[in-house]
Amino acid sequence: MQGSSDCKNQPSPMIKLVAFDWNGTILSDTIACLKGDDAALIALGYKPISLKKFRDCFEIPLLNFYKNIGVDPNIPKDKYEKSEAEFHRVYEAYAAKSRTRAGVRDLLKFLKNHNIPCVIFSNHLPPSINRHLQRLKIANYFETVLANSHESEILYKREKGERLQSYLKTKGVNPKEVLIVGDTAEEIEIARQLGGISVALTHGYYTTSRLKAAKPDYLFGDLRQIEGIIIKLQSQS
Repeated sequence: MQGSSDCKNQPSPMIKLVAFDWNGTILSDTIACLKGDDAALIALGYKPISLKKFRDCFEIPLLNFYKNIGVDPNIPKDKYEKSEAEFHRVYEAYAAKSRTRAGVRDLLKFLKNHNIPCVIFSNHLPPSINRHLQRLKIANYFETVLANSHESEILYKREKGERLQSYLKTKGVNPKEVLIVGDTAEEIEIARQLGGISVALTHGYYTTSRLKAAKPDYLFGDLRQIEGIIIKLQSQS
């Protein structure tokens, strides 16, 4: 699936940076997240959900996700926050065995060989991300991790775009020269707002139909296909 990045009347941009979502994009942790969410739902007094339901309804901030699956929005704030702590307890136990998605290492090596820096921008927590980066031996491929400060932030806020925008300003990177990679509509929307190029990945936290409806510039199931995008854009710029 291709979008406006192939417009014949505009020169193709050089890619100066790739911004990766973490959960479901670099780390293959969809099931770990589902198990964590099931634990959170039980803590809120609800039944676990199926993987299909999760992919059909997942959304950030998480209060929107809970609303999508029928959780009472009037549950007290402190109960929601306790459920989020339960999510992290169960999620981390499952995520400890999660691996990178297929093609991650090949793509990261390609980017490093072509001197294209990478960052992670996420709704998750830096200590957890950094721990997994070290465990998986891929920390050296990323310049920085832009993520939430507190575990309850994800319930109420969606600030990934602001963090990435601030980072790009600090580094003097034109957003039009940034490839934004993720597995939900959030990353597609951020790319559109900033003027970057969006790559949506299937088999993560969203159904393919939801990703298509969000209209990314590119839609793939294999991260290695990003190499072809970059080669094409670099050759046309």
